[in-house]
Amino acid sequence: MPNYTLHYFNGRGRAECMRMMFHMAGVKYMDKRYEFSDWDRCRNDFPCNYLPCLEMDGGMRMPETMAICRYLAREYNLNYNMNDYGFGGEGNCSNYDNYMHWRCMNTFNRVMPFMERTLCMRNGGSQWFMGDQMMWCDMMFYCCMENMYRDYPNMFSSYPKMMGLYNRFSSHPKICSYLKSRCNTCW
Repeated sequence: MPNYTLHYFNGRGRAECMRMMFHMAGVKYMDKRYEFSDWDRCRNDFPCNYLPCLEMDGGMRMPETMAICRYLAREYNLNYNMNDYGFGGEGNCSNYDNYMHWRCMNTFNRVMPFMERTLCMRNGGSQWFMGDQMMWCDMMFYCCMENMYRDYPNMFSSYPKMMGLYNRFSSHPKICSYLKSRCNTCW
């Protein structure tokens, strides 16, 4: 198994889903965090000059949030079976990434009805996006919604299935353990 170092700023942001994936898989990794004040000094050390970046043995570095998430999902069986589910999970994750980038009320109001309908397509919305097992698209959903829920908990009142998924996710034993032990940041 390779040794990993996850490089990101000192916040949850785009790296939080990756941290959750490592935790769910029981994989040890180094969580290297940077302060914004240090960024100009180290920016040129990374492909594309931005974070997150996953470093593996031998200094190989992989940039891009979604590329890293897809890699970890494949490596640690947090991916959906394409033969069973088609492209649904991949589309869900892409929506989350877009949502995280353009987080605002208009986006929330446009995306949430679609996400609620998508969740309800499997088991009436009573389990996970892709069926009876948590996958990385569920992690991505939680990471994108965490700050919104903290700041605007009433916004979810029109989406009971999504609220159920949010609560199911945060009460999962491995995730609950991670949430209690993680480095808490404001973003």
